[in-house]
Amino acid sequence: MAFGNAFGVHVKELRLDARAIFVIDKQGKTVHAKYVKEIAEQPDYAAALKAARAAAA
Repeated sequence: MAFGNAFGVHVKELRLDARAIFVIDKQGKTVHAKYVKEIAEQPDYAAALKAARAAAA
């Protein structure tokens, strides 16, 4: 739950984390975040990979 609380995705009532994807750069800065409204939906993985590649360059 520490991760969910730190990134704002913890749903207390359900004791679960909402579906989300984050890309963190080498300096620890969040350079991409996508929160998905419905648990059955998938985040935009292509956008996350693009952000990760840019952060690694």
